[in-house]
Amino acid sequence: MKALPTGPLTPRATRWIRARMIVVALVLLVGFGAVAWRATQLQVRESPKLRALAEEQYLKTVELPPRRGPVLFRDGAQLATSLEVDSVWVNARAAPDDAGTAAALAEALDLDPAAVRAKLLSRRYFVWLKRRVPPDEARAVRKLAIRGVTLTTEPRRYYPNGALAGPLIGFAGIDSAGLEGVELAMDSVLRGAKASVPGLKDALGRVVYTMGMPEDDPTSGATVELTVDRFIQFSAERALAAGVKASRAKAGSAIVMDPRTGEVLAIANVPSFDPNRPKDHVKLGARNRAVTDPFEPGSTMKVFTLAAALDTRAVRPDDLFDGEKGELKIGKYTIHDSHDHEQLTASECLKVSSNICAAKIARRLGRERLEDYLHRFGFGQRTGIELPGERAGILRPSARWGEIGLATLAFGQGMTASPLQVLTGISAVANGGLYLPPRIVQRVRGPRGEVLEERPIAEGRRVMGERAVRELTAMMVSVTDTGGTAEQAAMEGFTVAGKTGTAQKVDPRTGRYAKSLFVASFGGFVPAGAPRLAILVVIDEPDPQKHYGGEVAAPVFKQIAEESLRYLGVTHQERKLAALPASGGTASEGPALIGQEQPVAEIMREQAEVASATDPLAGAGAALAGADGEAELGLGDLGAVSEVRAATLVPDFTGMSLGQAVAAARRAGLRLEITGHGVAIGQSPGPGRVVRGARCRIAFRPPAEGG
Repeated sequence: MKALPTGPLTPRATRWIRARMIVVALVLLVGFGAVAWRATQLQVRESPKLRALAEEQYLKTVELPPRRGPVLFRDGAQLATSLEVDSVWVNARAAPDDAGTAAALAEALDLDPAAVRAKLLSRRYFVWLKRRVPPDEARAVRKLAIRGVTLTTEPRRYYPNGALAGPLIGFAGIDSAGLEGVELAMDSVLRGAKASVPGLKDALGRVVYTMGMPEDDPTSGATVELTVDRFIQFSAERALAAGVKASRAKAGSAIVMDPRTGEVLAIANVPSFDPNRPKDHVKLGARNRAVTDPFEPGSTMKVFTLAAALDTRAVRPDDLFDGEKGELKIGKYTIHDSHDHEQLTASECLKVSSNICAAKIARRLGRERLEDYLHRFGFGQRTGIELPGERAGILRPSARWGEIGLATLAFGQGMTASPLQVLTGISAVANGGLYLPPRIVQRVRGPRGEVLEERPIAEGRRVMGERAVRELTAMMVSVTDTGGTAEQAAMEGFTVAGKTGTAQKVDPRTGRYAKSLFVASFGGFVPAGAPRLAILVVIDEPDPQKHYGGEVAAPVFKQIAEESLRYLGVTHQERKLAALPASGGTASEGPALIGQEQPVAEIMREQAEVASATDPLAGAGAALAGADGEAELGLGDLGAVSEVRAATLVPDFTGMSLGQAVAAARRAGLRLEITGHGVAIGQSPGPGRVVRGARCRIAFRPPAEGG
């Protein structure tokens, strides 16, 4: 081995060593500089990007659909609510993608195996297999325990009452968006705000939540409280379904309102559907027909024709009209009545539903005034109710009516209106001439119960005077009396005011009125003197052999009214006619308070006053001997003639003189209440009724001149 040199280094060697040290130092400096530069680039400049990439690998922010707020009946019972249910998703990179796995999942979830296999082959980290699955399907998936397949919870809309009020409440979609009915109309307050929940992914890409949604989360939707009454809704649906079935009709709708407030208590539709199975509504043709389907109302519109005529004093209740023996020619057209009539008073026109008399009344009233009153009652415009799809109907300008158009509009043909519009107009009559827009939402509450919006009763607008209301109410009562078109709507113990309607439908294939297609309806209010309920029933395309409103719609009205009044606890004091407000009241006044009693004669008093205004004997009274003594019977005095202690069959007093009526009442053991003199023109209870311990009220008018 060669010995290392000893002794001092030469200058050359020293320079070489120094050079190598410098080179190494420079190399190290450059290396450390490069590392520092790269570290600075990664830690400072690219830090946000790299952090996001890293978090994407193990963190996930899950956007949850909002918890939709509940919808409640007026008694607080839930009509719609939200429940937490399971949804199934798969990490396709972790799950087996063989045909057997796809078939097993498809069977458990009731899906197409090919569609499931395609999702397993997608190689995506997250793909939904099925959302909001039933409990039995969730159990089946858990039992399979397939790697990469995970169940998570989501809110699902649930309707605990099934098909009850189905077309009314509508339904919400899979992403918590309202699609029909109240769910759609109130979607902005029911839906709430979306929430984001942070979570972690495990090695298989499964999400593990770090926190859940709090129970009182402020992003939850609000609570909507409706005016709908659960029992009245059930009663209306049951009666309507039975009526549609009995008449072999295509469809039907029924609405119940409180005329004092404009609150809708029920909206029933046939066909209906269960919103828990929303796809059924298309297959069944179910929708909220009471709001979305305008129809030609037919003779129910005579109520509004008479309202306009009475209010303007163009017609008085005792005015006579020639019935033309059932046929009236206007130009090349002929108007028919269902029965031949000769002379009819305006009151009798409504009672027997004469189209010819209605046309003559409209002619006397005039086009402009009739159009004005129809607009006052809300026709040709939406009511503004909190429901989607409301139609305004068609009411052409009066300048385009012509003589035949004026005539047909008087009895509800040549125009369209929704059932809701018709009933809202009838409710205005029941409310003493004050129109209240209908409403179905009472209030909206926040997720913590705070009141966000209170919807008070709207201030009514007067559409007709109170004198005309009293006269029209008496006419509508006669419709349900003996000889009227709606005897089947009459109720024991309650006085019903109403009107039938039977309208031909246009055949969509020919564009002409069909001889076998009809819409039958009946609308009215009860008790007539102190109304608690206004009800309209519409039956679409009943059996042509039995298609009149008094036959198919009036019995449905009666059933709904009887059950609802009993449920509401209407007392015996409310079963007698109560006087409406005296003429000259303010626009804010409504009907008389419930329980105030006054006989039918009071409602008919003005008719007798008008008829006897020129008679010097009016109001003088006549002394008549009765079983219990003497009673003064005059325009302003009501006296009892006899006392009833047993069940009595009420005779028909129509056409009798005062003396004849008293004699007949004594034979029947009835106690009379009488106003006016001359010939009997109206009574309550009607003839043929069996009553116990009741009075009979009769109104008289002077006999026709020469009669």
